[in-house]
Amino acid sequence: MQLLKNKNFSNLFLGRLLSNCGDTIYAIVLSWYILEYSNNAYWVGILNFLIFLPNVFSFISGKVIDRFSKKKILILLEVTQCIAVTMITLSMFFMMKTSNKVALYSILFFAFIASIAGINTYTVQDAFVPSIVKKEDLAQSEIYMSIAYNGSEYLFSTITGFLMSIFSYINLLIVDIFSFILSVHLFKKIDNIEVINEKNNEEGVNSLFSGISYIIKNKLLLLITLGSGLLNFLFAGLNIYQLLLSQQMGGAKYYGIIIATASIGTLLGSSIVANFFIKILTVGRVLCLFSLLFGISFSLISFVTNPYVFILIWFIAFIFLGITQVVQKPILQSEIAKYRLGEVLGAFYTLTVSTLAVGSLFWGTITEILSSRFFFLTFGLSYTIIAIIYFLNKKLNNYMPSSELEESV
Repeated sequence: MQLLKNKNFSNLFLGRLLSNCGDTIYAIVLSWYILEYSNNAYWVGILNFLIFLPNVFSFISGKVIDRFSKKKILILLEVTQCIAVTMITLSMFFMMKTSNKVALYSILFFAFIASIAGINTYTVQDAFVPSIVKKEDLAQSEIYMSIAYNGSEYLFSTITGFLMSIFSYINLLIVDIFSFILSVHLFKKIDNIEVINEKNNEEGVNSLFSGISYIIKNKLLLLITLGSGLLNFLFAGLNIYQLLLSQQMGGAKYYGIIIATASIGTLLGSSIVANFFIKILTVGRVLCLFSLLFGISFSLISFVTNPYVFILIWFIAFIFLGITQVVQKPILQSEIAKYRLGEVLGAFYTLTVSTLAVGSLFWGTITEILSSRFFFLTFGLSYTIIAIIYFLNKKLNNYMPSSELEESV
Protein backbone atom coordinates (compact mmCIF):
# COMPACT_ATOMS: atom_id res chain seq x y z
CA MET A 1 0.00 0.00 0.00
CA GLN A 2 3.05 2.27 0.40
CA LEU A 3 3.17 2.94 -3.35
CA LEU A 4 -0.37 4.31 -3.34
CA LYS A 5 0.81 7.14 -1.08
CA ASN A 6 2.72 8.35 -4.12
CA LYS A 7 0.06 10.69 -5.58
CA ASN A 8 1.45 10.52 -9.10
CA PHE A 9 1.45 6.72 -9.09
CA SER A 10 -2.00 6.49 -7.47
CA ASN A 11 -3.49 8.81 -10.12
CA LEU A 12 -1.83 6.80 -12.88
CA PHE A 13 -3.06 3.55 -11.30
CA LEU A 14 -6.66 4.72 -10.85
CA GLY A 15 -6.71 6.31 -14.30
CA ARG A 16 -5.47 3.08 -15.83
CA LEU A 17 -8.08 1.13 -13.89
CA LEU A 18 -10.93 3.25 -15.26
CA SER A 19 -9.46 3.40 -18.76
CA ASN A 20 -9.10 -0.36 -18.93
CA CYS A 21 -12.64 -0.84 -17.67
CA GLY A 22 -13.73 1.26 -20.63
CA ASP A 23 -11.62 -0.77 -23.06
CA THR A 24 -13.01 -4.02 -21.72
CA ILE A 25 -16.66 -2.98 -21.81
CA TYR A 26 -16.70 -1.87 -25.44
CA ALA A 27 -14.58 -4.85 -26.59
CA ILE A 28 -16.93 -7.39 -24.96
CA VAL A 29 -20.12 -5.61 -26.01
CA LEU A 30 -18.93 -5.31 -29.62
CA SER A 31 -17.76 -8.94 -29.82
CA TRP A 32 -21.07 -10.27 -28.55
CA TYR A 33 -23.18 -7.82 -30.56
CA ILE A 34 -21.39 -8.60 -33.83
CA LEU A 35 -21.59 -12.36 -33.22
CA GLU A 36 -25.30 -11.99 -32.45
CA TYR A 37 -25.92 -9.78 -35.49
CA SER A 38 -23.93 -11.83 -38.04
CA ASN A 39 -24.11 -15.29 -36.41
CA ASN A 40 -20.64 -15.83 -37.86
CA ALA A 41 -17.33 -16.03 -35.95
CA TYR A 42 -15.60 -14.63 -39.04
CA TRP A 43 -16.83 -11.10 -38.25
CA VAL A 44 -15.62 -11.47 -34.66
CA GLY A 45 -12.24 -12.37 -36.11
CA ILE A 46 -12.36 -9.23 -38.28
CA LEU A 47 -13.21 -7.11 -35.21
CA ASN A 48 -10.34 -8.59 -33.19
CA PHE A 49 -8.01 -8.13 -36.17
CA LEU A 50 -8.85 -4.42 -36.32
CA ILE A 51 -8.50 -4.07 -32.54
CA PHE A 52 -5.03 -5.63 -32.52
CA LEU A 53 -3.77 -4.26 -35.86
CA PRO A 54 -2.54 -0.90 -34.43
CA ASN A 55 0.14 -2.81 -32.52
CA VAL A 56 1.99 -3.24 -35.81
CA PHE A 57 2.81 0.48 -35.71
CA SER A 58 3.67 0.74 -32.00
CA PHE A 59 7.39 0.98 -32.80
CA ILE A 60 6.69 4.30 -34.57
CA SER A 61 4.56 5.82 -31.83
CA GLY A 62 7.08 4.70 -29.21
CA LYS A 63 9.60 7.24 -30.49
CA VAL A 64 6.99 10.01 -30.22
CA ILE A 65 6.27 8.95 -26.64
CA ASP A 66 9.93 9.37 -25.67
CA ARG A 67 10.22 12.85 -27.22
CA PHE A 68 7.11 14.55 -25.79
CA SER A 69 5.25 14.87 -22.49
CA LYS A 70 3.78 11.50 -21.58
CA LYS A 71 1.09 13.20 -19.50
CA LYS A 72 -0.17 15.26 -22.44
CA ILE A 73 -0.06 12.26 -24.79
CA LEU A 74 -1.98 10.18 -22.24
CA ILE A 75 -4.77 12.75 -21.98
CA LEU A 76 -5.00 13.14 -25.77
CA LEU A 77 -5.31 9.37 -26.24
CA GLU A 78 -8.05 9.08 -23.62
CA VAL A 79 -10.06 11.87 -25.25
CA THR A 80 -9.67 10.13 -28.62
CA GLN A 81 -10.99 6.87 -27.17
CA CYS A 82 -13.93 8.68 -25.61
CA ILE A 83 -14.90 10.24 -28.96
CA ALA A 84 -14.47 6.94 -30.83
CA VAL A 85 -16.67 4.99 -28.39
CA THR A 86 -19.29 7.75 -28.63
CA MET A 87 -19.35 7.24 -32.41
CA ILE A 88 -19.57 3.46 -31.93
CA THR A 89 -22.60 3.99 -29.69
CA LEU A 90 -24.31 6.19 -32.28
CA SER A 91 -23.52 3.70 -35.06
CA MET A 92 -24.93 0.82 -33.02
CA PHE A 93 -28.11 2.80 -32.31
CA PHE A 94 -28.48 3.49 -36.05
CA MET A 95 -27.85 -0.18 -36.87
CA MET A 96 -30.50 -1.36 -34.41
CA LYS A 97 -33.05 0.97 -35.98
CA THR A 98 -32.28 0.31 -39.67
CA SER A 99 -30.31 -3.00 -39.87
CA ASN A 100 -28.08 -1.14 -42.34
CA LYS A 101 -24.79 -2.94 -42.93
CA VAL A 102 -23.04 0.40 -43.43
CA ALA A 103 -23.45 0.91 -39.68
CA LEU A 104 -21.54 -2.35 -39.11
CA TYR A 105 -18.61 -1.00 -41.12
CA SER A 106 -18.82 2.23 -39.13
CA ILE A 107 -18.64 0.28 -35.86
CA LEU A 108 -15.59 -1.63 -37.09
CA PHE A 109 -13.90 1.60 -38.23
CA PHE A 110 -14.36 3.43 -34.93
CA ALA A 111 -13.33 0.29 -33.02
CA PHE A 112 -10.08 0.51 -34.98
CA ILE A 113 -9.67 4.20 -34.05
CA ALA A 114 -10.39 3.47 -30.38
CA SER A 115 -7.83 0.68 -30.47
CA ILE A 116 -5.14 2.95 -31.93
CA ALA A 117 -5.57 5.24 -28.93
CA GLY A 118 -5.98 2.41 -26.42
CA ILE A 119 -2.89 0.46 -27.45
CA ASN A 120 -0.67 3.53 -27.23
CA THR A 121 -2.18 4.44 -23.87
CA TYR A 122 -0.66 1.30 -22.35
CA THR A 123 2.73 2.00 -23.95
CA VAL A 124 2.73 5.52 -22.48
CA GLN A 125 1.76 4.27 -19.03
CA ASP A 126 4.40 1.52 -19.01
CA ALA A 127 7.07 4.03 -20.09
CA PHE A 128 5.81 6.50 -17.45
CA VAL A 129 6.06 4.19 -14.42
CA PRO A 130 9.90 4.20 -14.06
CA SER A 131 9.76 8.03 -13.93
CA ILE A 132 7.53 8.08 -10.86
CA VAL A 133 8.69 5.02 -8.85
CA LYS A 134 12.10 3.72 -7.78
CA LYS A 135 13.63 0.87 -9.79
CA GLU A 136 13.58 -1.46 -6.77
CA ASP A 137 9.81 -0.86 -6.56
CA LEU A 138 9.10 -1.80 -10.19
CA ALA A 139 7.96 -5.35 -9.40
CA GLN A 140 5.65 -4.07 -6.66
CA SER A 141 4.29 -1.30 -8.90
CA GLU A 142 3.57 -3.85 -11.61
CA ILE A 143 1.36 -5.78 -9.18
CA TYR A 144 -0.86 -2.70 -8.92
CA MET A 145 -0.70 -1.96 -12.65
CA SER A 146 -1.47 -5.58 -13.44
CA ILE A 147 -4.55 -5.42 -11.22
CA ALA A 148 -5.58 -2.24 -13.03
CA TYR A 149 -4.95 -3.82 -16.43
CA ASN A 150 -5.32 -7.60 -16.38
CA GLY A 151 -7.41 -7.94 -13.25
CA SER A 152 -9.92 -5.27 -14.21
CA GLU A 153 -10.07 -6.65 -17.75
CA TYR A 154 -11.23 -10.05 -16.55
CA LEU A 155 -13.41 -8.61 -13.80
CA PHE A 156 -15.26 -6.23 -16.10
CA SER A 157 -15.50 -8.91 -18.77
CA THR A 158 -17.39 -10.91 -16.16
CA ILE A 159 -19.62 -8.04 -15.11
CA THR A 160 -20.28 -7.06 -18.71
CA GLY A 161 -21.16 -10.65 -19.59
CA PHE A 162 -23.86 -10.67 -16.93
CA LEU A 163 -25.04 -7.10 -17.55
CA MET A 164 -25.57 -7.78 -21.26
CA SER A 165 -28.41 -10.09 -20.27
CA ILE A 166 -30.01 -7.28 -18.23
CA PHE A 167 -29.20 -3.95 -19.87
CA SER A 168 -29.03 -2.83 -23.48
CA TYR A 169 -25.73 -2.61 -25.34
CA ILE A 170 -26.25 1.16 -25.70
CA ASN A 171 -26.55 1.68 -21.93
CA LEU A 172 -23.33 -0.23 -21.31
CA LEU A 173 -21.46 1.85 -23.88
CA ILE A 174 -22.69 5.05 -22.23
CA VAL A 175 -21.15 3.85 -18.95
CA ASP A 176 -18.02 3.15 -20.97
CA ILE A 177 -17.87 6.77 -22.19
CA PHE A 178 -18.02 8.11 -18.63
CA SER A 179 -15.13 5.84 -17.58
CA PHE A 180 -12.90 7.56 -20.14
CA ILE A 181 -14.00 11.01 -18.95
CA LEU A 182 -13.05 10.12 -15.36
CA SER A 183 -9.67 8.70 -16.42
CA VAL A 184 -8.86 11.99 -18.20
CA HIS A 185 -9.59 13.84 -14.94
CA LEU A 186 -7.18 11.59 -13.00
CA PHE A 187 -4.38 11.83 -15.56
CA LYS A 188 -4.63 15.64 -15.44
CA LYS A 189 -3.73 15.48 -11.73
CA ILE A 190 -0.33 13.85 -12.39
CA ASP A 191 2.57 16.28 -11.80
CA ASN A 192 4.86 17.18 -14.71
CA ILE A 193 7.99 15.59 -13.23
CA GLU A 194 9.33 13.73 -16.26
CA VAL A 195 12.49 14.80 -18.05
CA ILE A 196 12.70 14.54 -21.84
CA ASN A 197 16.15 13.15 -22.66
CA GLU A 198 17.85 15.09 -25.45
CA LYS A 199 19.95 12.04 -26.32
CA ASN A 200 16.78 10.27 -27.40
CA ASN A 201 15.78 13.24 -29.59
CA GLU A 202 19.09 13.04 -31.40
CA GLU A 203 18.99 9.29 -31.97
CA GLY A 204 15.25 8.84 -32.46
CA VAL A 205 15.07 10.56 -35.85
CA ASN A 206 17.81 8.44 -37.38
CA SER A 207 15.97 5.15 -37.60
CA LEU A 208 12.36 4.13 -37.17
CA PHE A 209 13.54 0.60 -36.47
CA SER A 210 16.08 1.37 -33.74
CA GLY A 211 13.72 0.01 -31.07
CA ILE A 212 13.48 -3.31 -32.91
CA SER A 213 17.27 -3.28 -33.34
CA TYR A 214 17.65 -2.73 -29.58
CA ILE A 215 15.60 -5.86 -28.90
CA ILE A 216 17.49 -7.97 -31.44
CA LYS A 217 20.85 -7.02 -29.88
CA ASN A 218 19.69 -7.96 -26.37
CA LYS A 219 19.36 -11.75 -26.22
CA LEU A 220 17.12 -11.71 -23.15
CA LEU A 221 14.71 -9.18 -24.66
CA LEU A 222 14.72 -11.12 -27.92
CA LEU A 223 13.83 -14.37 -26.13
CA ILE A 224 10.92 -12.80 -24.25
CA THR A 225 9.74 -11.02 -27.41
CA LEU A 226 9.71 -14.18 -29.53
CA GLY A 227 8.00 -16.16 -26.77
CA SER A 228 5.36 -13.50 -26.19
CA GLY A 229 4.69 -13.13 -29.91
CA LEU A 230 4.04 -16.85 -30.36
CA LEU A 231 1.87 -17.05 -27.26
CA ASN A 232 -0.23 -14.04 -28.26
CA PHE A 233 -0.93 -15.72 -31.59
CA LEU A 234 -2.48 -18.55 -29.57
CA PHE A 235 -4.27 -16.18 -27.16
CA ALA A 236 -6.07 -14.75 -30.19
CA GLY A 237 -7.59 -18.19 -30.66
CA LEU A 238 -8.49 -18.44 -26.98
CA ASN A 239 -10.44 -15.17 -27.24
CA ILE A 240 -12.57 -16.67 -30.03
CA TYR A 241 -12.92 -20.24 -28.74
CA GLN A 242 -14.10 -19.21 -25.27
CA LEU A 243 -16.75 -17.03 -26.94
CA LEU A 244 -17.94 -19.92 -29.11
CA LEU A 245 -17.88 -22.32 -26.17
CA SER A 246 -20.07 -19.91 -24.20
CA GLN A 247 -22.54 -19.59 -27.07
CA GLN A 248 -22.86 -23.39 -27.19
CA MET A 249 -23.21 -23.78 -23.42
CA GLY A 250 -25.84 -21.14 -22.68
CA GLY A 251 -25.03 -17.72 -24.06
CA ALA A 252 -23.88 -14.54 -22.34
CA LYS A 253 -24.52 -15.88 -18.81
CA TYR A 254 -22.20 -18.85 -19.30
CA TYR A 255 -19.64 -16.51 -20.84
CA GLY A 256 -19.90 -14.50 -17.64
CA ILE A 257 -19.19 -17.63 -15.56
CA ILE A 258 -16.08 -18.53 -17.58
CA ILE A 259 -14.74 -14.99 -17.44
CA ALA A 260 -15.65 -14.67 -13.73
CA THR A 261 -13.53 -17.72 -12.97
CA ALA A 262 -10.64 -16.30 -14.98
CA SER A 263 -11.13 -12.90 -13.29
CA ILE A 264 -10.85 -14.21 -9.76
CA GLY A 265 -7.90 -16.43 -10.69
CA THR A 266 -6.05 -13.59 -12.40
CA LEU A 267 -6.69 -11.16 -9.53
CA LEU A 268 -5.43 -13.66 -6.96
CA GLY A 269 -2.43 -14.54 -9.08
CA SER A 270 -1.44 -10.96 -9.86
CA SER A 271 -1.81 -9.74 -6.28
CA ILE A 272 -1.63 -12.02 -3.23
CA VAL A 273 0.08 -15.03 -4.82
CA ALA A 274 2.54 -12.99 -6.91
CA ASN A 275 3.44 -10.84 -3.91
CA PHE A 276 4.34 -13.99 -1.98
CA PHE A 277 6.50 -15.61 -4.66
CA ILE A 278 8.49 -12.52 -5.72
CA LYS A 279 9.74 -12.36 -2.12
CA ILE A 280 11.18 -15.90 -2.15
CA LEU A 281 12.16 -16.44 -5.80
CA THR A 282 13.87 -14.36 -8.45
CA VAL A 283 11.51 -12.51 -10.78
CA GLY A 284 12.84 -14.52 -13.72
CA ARG A 285 12.30 -17.87 -12.00
CA VAL A 286 8.73 -16.92 -11.12
CA LEU A 287 8.10 -16.19 -14.82
CA CYS A 288 9.61 -19.52 -15.92
CA LEU A 289 7.91 -21.67 -13.27
CA PHE A 290 4.39 -20.34 -13.59
CA SER A 291 4.51 -20.18 -17.38
CA LEU A 292 5.24 -23.91 -17.24
CA LEU A 293 2.39 -24.58 -14.81
CA PHE A 294 -0.03 -22.55 -16.93
CA GLY A 295 0.89 -24.55 -20.03
CA ILE A 296 0.45 -27.87 -18.22
CA SER A 297 -2.93 -26.75 -16.86
CA PHE A 298 -4.28 -25.92 -20.31
CA SER A 299 -2.98 -29.21 -21.69
CA LEU A 300 -5.03 -31.00 -19.01
CA ILE A 301 -8.16 -28.96 -19.82
CA SER A 302 -8.27 -30.48 -23.30
CA PHE A 303 -9.00 -33.92 -21.76
CA VAL A 304 -11.66 -32.77 -19.28
CA THR A 305 -15.34 -33.41 -20.01
CA ASN A 306 -16.82 -32.69 -16.56
CA PRO A 307 -17.86 -29.00 -16.51
CA TYR A 308 -17.05 -28.58 -12.80
CA VAL A 309 -13.55 -30.02 -13.17
CA PHE A 310 -13.11 -27.82 -16.26
CA ILE A 311 -13.95 -24.68 -14.28
CA LEU A 312 -11.63 -25.74 -11.42
CA ILE A 313 -8.60 -26.26 -13.69
CA TRP A 314 -9.49 -23.09 -15.62
CA PHE A 315 -9.46 -21.16 -12.32
CA ILE A 316 -6.09 -22.57 -11.23
CA ALA A 317 -4.59 -21.93 -14.67
CA PHE A 318 -5.51 -18.26 -14.52
CA ILE A 319 -3.91 -17.89 -11.10
CA PHE A 320 -0.67 -19.00 -12.78
CA LEU A 321 -1.27 -16.61 -15.68
CA GLY A 322 -1.86 -13.70 -13.31
CA ILE A 323 1.51 -14.33 -11.66
CA THR A 324 3.38 -14.35 -14.98
CA GLN A 325 1.75 -11.10 -16.08
CA VAL A 326 3.10 -9.33 -13.00
CA VAL A 327 6.75 -10.36 -13.37
CA GLN A 328 7.41 -9.94 -17.10
CA LYS A 329 7.02 -6.13 -17.25
CA PRO A 330 9.62 -5.35 -14.51
CA ILE A 331 12.15 -7.41 -16.46
CA LEU A 332 11.52 -5.31 -19.56
CA GLN A 333 11.53 -2.01 -17.65
CA SER A 334 14.79 -2.90 -15.90
CA GLU A 335 16.55 -4.25 -18.99
CA ILE A 336 15.77 -1.20 -21.17
CA ALA A 337 17.55 2.14 -20.72
CA LYS A 338 15.05 4.59 -19.19
CA TYR A 339 15.34 7.23 -21.91
CA ARG A 340 14.45 4.61 -24.56
CA LEU A 341 11.55 2.93 -22.76
CA GLY A 342 8.79 4.29 -25.02
CA GLU A 343 10.73 3.46 -28.17
CA VAL A 344 11.70 -0.10 -27.18
CA LEU A 345 8.39 -0.97 -25.50
CA GLY A 346 6.64 0.29 -28.63
CA ALA A 347 8.80 -2.05 -30.71
CA PHE A 348 8.10 -4.87 -28.24
CA TYR A 349 4.34 -4.41 -28.60
CA THR A 350 4.68 -4.25 -32.39
CA LEU A 351 6.44 -7.61 -32.45
CA THR A 352 4.30 -9.34 -29.83
CA VAL A 353 0.76 -7.98 -29.79
CA SER A 354 0.51 -7.65 -33.58
CA THR A 355 0.45 -11.46 -33.69
CA LEU A 356 -2.94 -11.20 -31.98
CA ALA A 357 -4.24 -9.53 -35.15
CA VAL A 358 -2.87 -12.29 -37.38
CA GLY A 359 -4.09 -14.94 -34.96
CA SER A 360 -7.58 -13.44 -34.86
CA LEU A 361 -7.92 -13.81 -38.62
CA PHE A 362 -6.39 -17.29 -38.60
CA TRP A 363 -8.45 -18.77 -35.77
CA GLY A 364 -11.62 -16.98 -36.86
CA THR A 365 -11.28 -18.69 -40.25
CA ILE A 366 -10.68 -22.25 -39.04
CA THR A 367 -13.11 -22.49 -36.11
CA GLU A 368 -15.48 -24.62 -38.16
CA ILE A 369 -12.84 -27.31 -38.78
CA LEU A 370 -10.85 -27.24 -35.52
CA SER A 371 -12.46 -28.47 -32.29
CA SER A 372 -12.06 -26.61 -29.01
CA ARG A 373 -10.51 -29.73 -27.42
CA PHE A 374 -7.71 -29.83 -30.00
CA PHE A 375 -7.19 -26.07 -29.72
CA PHE A 376 -6.77 -26.22 -25.92
CA LEU A 377 -4.24 -29.05 -26.30
CA THR A 378 -2.27 -27.08 -28.91
CA PHE A 379 -2.39 -23.98 -26.72
CA GLY A 380 -1.21 -25.82 -23.60
CA LEU A 381 1.61 -27.76 -25.24
CA SER A 382 2.92 -24.65 -27.00
CA TYR A 383 2.96 -22.72 -23.73
CA THR A 384 4.75 -25.60 -22.00
CA ILE A 385 7.47 -25.78 -24.66
CA ILE A 386 8.13 -22.03 -24.49
CA ALA A 387 8.29 -22.18 -20.66
CA ILE A 388 10.93 -24.93 -20.88
CA ILE A 389 12.97 -22.75 -23.25
CA TYR A 390 12.69 -19.93 -20.70
CA PHE A 391 13.96 -22.26 -17.98
CA LEU A 392 17.02 -23.17 -20.06
CA ASN A 393 18.10 -19.51 -20.23
CA LYS A 394 20.24 -18.99 -17.11
CA LYS A 395 20.06 -15.19 -17.20
CA LEU A 396 16.26 -15.19 -17.33
CA ASN A 397 15.94 -17.93 -14.73
CA ASN A 398 18.03 -15.95 -12.22
CA TYR A 399 16.89 -12.46 -13.23
CA MET A 400 16.25 -9.71 -10.71
CA PRO A 401 15.73 -6.03 -11.70
CA SER A 402 19.04 -4.22 -11.21
CA SER A 403 19.31 -0.94 -9.36
CA GLU A 404 20.94 0.75 -12.34
CA LEU A 405 21.09 0.23 -16.08
CA GLU A 406 23.86 1.56 -18.26
CA GLU A 407 22.32 4.47 -20.14
CA SER A 408 24.58 4.02 -23.13
CA VAL A 409 22.90 0.78 -24.12
